[in-house]
Amino acid sequence: MNTEITIHPTLQHCGLTTGDLDGMLEWYGKVLGIAVNKRVPALPGSPFKTVAFASNDQVNHRLSFFETTNLPPDRDKDRHARVQHIAFEYDTLDDLLGTYVRLKNLGIPLLWAADQFIQTALYYEDPDGNIIELNVNNFTNDWTVTEQLKNLPSRMHVNIDPEKMIAARKAGASAWDIHERALAGEFDPTASYELHTTRW
Repeated sequence: MNTEITIHPTLQHCGLTTGDLDGMLEWYGKVLGIAVNKRVPALPGSPFKTVAFASNDQVNHRLSFFETTNLPPDRDKDRHARVQHIAFEYDTLDDLLGTYVRLKNLGIPLLWAADQFIQTALYYEDPDGNIIELNVNNFTNDWTVTEQLKNLPSRMHVNIDPEKMIAARKAGASAWDIHERALAGEFDPTASYELHTTRW
């Protein structure tokens, strides 16, 4: 038994409280393909009504949802200590952009999008106002991204319009070309993103 050296555990899941479990499960199902593996009444004496354990991969649960009666969404989150966002990674730019189109067709609005040098990221807001990031690495592997992060240029990110990126991809541009063109400002949004919160 090692008692001296720090073991590096893997981040397994996040837990969210909500006053609308069904609404949250529906949203996460649409956005991330989350499926409920177990839904149970909370233990007697617990502050929660129902608990649901959900995942979109082989891990038993990536997200756990704790439903509390009469718990409204916190629209004043920016004034509280909180989790700023939770991120999910895609394998390819096509997967990320295809997801953008799919969610747009489902009526799920994009909050904000950016090329952040090391990654391209889309941001969405769940029914309780939690920010969910969907991203893809702009470099070949995690080790390269880590080294790039250590030497991040002063211009960390450029806002982007996914529609313009999709058009470029359909015209034959590679993912790397799109990244470079984004940093050059070619895919800037026509209008500024109107972030209705100050959580950034």
